[in-house]
Amino acid sequence: MKNHPDVMKALAEARPAQLDPPRTPPFPFPLPDRTVTGRRHRRFRAAALIPAGALAAAAVTAVAVVAIDPGGPAPTPHGPGASVEAAQPLAASQILLTAAERSTEDAPRSGRYLVVRRESGSVITVGSGTATYEMTAKSSQETWLSRSGEEPTWVTFQKLGLTPLTPADAAAWRAAGSPEQVMIGKPLPTGELGPGSAVSTSAGPRESSSWGADLYALGDTSVSVRDLENLPTDPPALRTALLEHFHGGGGDLPTDRDQWLLAVASSLITDIPVSGPVRAAAFRLIATMPGVRSLGVVTDQRGREGQGFAFTSVNAASGPIERRFVIDLATGRALGEESRVLRPSGTTAKLKPGSLLGYSVVLEQRTTDETPPK
Repeated sequence: MKNHPDVMKALAEARPAQLDPPRTPPFPFPLPDRTVTGRRHRRFRAAALIPAGALAAAAVTAVAVVAIDPGGPAPTPHGPGASVEAAQPLAASQILLTAAERSTEDAPRSGRYLVVRRESGSVITVGSGTATYEMTAKSSQETWLSRSGEEPTWVTFQKLGLTPLTPADAAAWRAAGSPEQVMIGKPLPTGELGPGSAVSTSAGPRESSSWGADLYALGDTSVSVRDLENLPTDPPALRTALLEHFHGGGGDLPTDRDQWLLAVASSLITDIPVSGPVRAAAFRLIATMPGVRSLGVVTDQRGREGQGFAFTSVNAASGPIERRFVIDLATGRALGEESRVLRPSGTTAKLKPGSLLGYSVVLEQRTTDETPPK
């Protein structure tokens, strides 16, 4: 086990902030082909997970720019996360308001720590020799969040390795000799990869680090878990409270006021741990915003079924990207989120509509008085 500065510095230098699941420690893989440039943001900021683009590995950090595109066509269903039941899906407002009702019933939390386990992944172009193919770089994170702020918060992180994205990618990897190391980079006209970084396809060790009290951010303001638990439970009041942190956006967050609000409010249901009533207010707030649409019954990247809703994120480099959310209506909790190509353009021009770019799933969330494992 290493202390916070050493582990986190090494991880931050190895991977850009954009491809880290929001509010989790950095994922130590070099930069995939699908990112856009910008400033490195706080590791636990309320921002969208929107990988897109193709840039050199070590020199870049990323931006999430959300824009509403209510008239855009839905992408072709494609793999996990795609709609599996098209007949009479619930409207987005029905999904959000039902989730809000279930969230309101969520029992008050007790215990010294909030424990959250997540898995995340980013799709990257890799290769060996002249062969190129797609693989998913996965990681796991277990956070023991000190609710009082008087004790350190502990985060345990592990690389889970790389796996081929499709059967065709698996065949290409096997044809290349199933290499234990692959190169990450953008394919050149010759078919070979440009300058990139070598990365292992195998899982890595578990590493733990400690964090301080102000682990999260709303906009550009650091907040503690206590601050989050004191957020309003009334939707209009929550809107006002969130917009108090809006100072023009930029960097990793939208500059448009409404788009910024949608990005931050959606983070309260997927990434930032808030109480059930606060999460309910976030669902109700999102239900009032334009451009939010239903996906019907969907599955997350672990095959768990839920109701899905989505909105469109637009970036000049990558074109429209769809942010999808999978909700368990029985509990009002998010199972996960993912980003997919909506209409191929720019750096996603060679990808099919519905192609997966990145995902994050919540595997466990509970409170406890136990001592964090170190």
